[in-house]
Amino acid sequence: MSDILNASNVTLKQIRAFVATVDAGSLTAAAVVVNSTQSSLSVLLRELEETIGLRLLDRTTRKLALTEAGEEYLVHARRIIAEIEHAHLSTIERVARRRGRVVVAAPPIMAAGLLPPIVAHFHRLYPRISIIVEDVPPGEIVPAVAAGQIDCGLGVFGDDLDGVQTTTLFRERMLLIAPTEHMLMRKEAVRWAELRGQPIIAIKGQARIRRELDIRLGLARITEGPEIEVHQMFTALGMVSAGLGVALWPSWGKRFLSSFGVDGRPLIDSTPELWLSVITPGSRGLSPAATSFLSIMTDGIRNLAAELEDSA
Repeated sequence: MSDILNASNVTLKQIRAFVATVDAGSLTAAAVVVNSTQSSLSVLLRELEETIGLRLLDRTTRKLALTEAGEEYLVHARRIIAEIEHAHLSTIERVARRRGRVVVAAPPIMAAGLLPPIVAHFHRLYPRISIIVEDVPPGEIVPAVAAGQIDCGLGVFGDDLDGVQTTTLFRERMLLIAPTEHMLMRKEAVRWAELRGQPIIAIKGQARIRRELDIRLGLARITEGPEIEVHQMFTALGMVSAGLGVALWPSWGKRFLSSFGVDGRPLIDSTPELWLSVITPGSRGLSPAATSFLSIMTDGIRNLAAELEDSA
């Protein structure tokens, strides 16, 4: 019983002094490492040995050597220091996650269709962390993330992106959308060749969805280009709702269609290769708050992908 009571009087400072002395090989060198004097270090070691009632080091004028008890004690001493350092860092990180700011970017359709439940879940867990959602085109997201202005970006990006780390989440399934009463909506699925003669509404510029559309129309030997070009997917949805044509739409956003009087059907003979990914800065690590948000967002979107796969 007395040995247990004595052991409870051992201090972390004594344990650190013991490990530092063993690692350095001498009191002189260890004193430099722990920013102490040789005499103070010697006192700490003596107090440690007296407290536990065991000799841990054999001291000679030339070197220090571990006793058998010292070798056994060293294993536990290292473990104690590692556990305390882990607890210290873990606590600091946990406190850091209680406050702070996260900046996430996504195209408007993803900001409206994918992020709200993720932000809501994150906010329930970390109510004191503010979240800024930059709903901007994919072309603006990559340079901002690379520059460290944005913590993480969500979207369909190109290959070989500079300055960012990319994590692929899932492959988007694209639908052909048209007004509910449109003849193509009477089918279970639509072939690309059936778009011949149909006015097409497309995203303007070099967006990945536009490039994939042009490729699939070419494969179907449809030479007519889009009749209407827009910059945002929601604008395309509005144009379709007005009966101005048909367009491509991601399957995960199907819930938006009914309120516009629009429906969607899968394209079955040639599916566009559109991979939804999350990007983070390549030159710096994320804050604890941003790391937590990234984990929640990644899990949430992958769960959604699994649900879509099951319902397909």
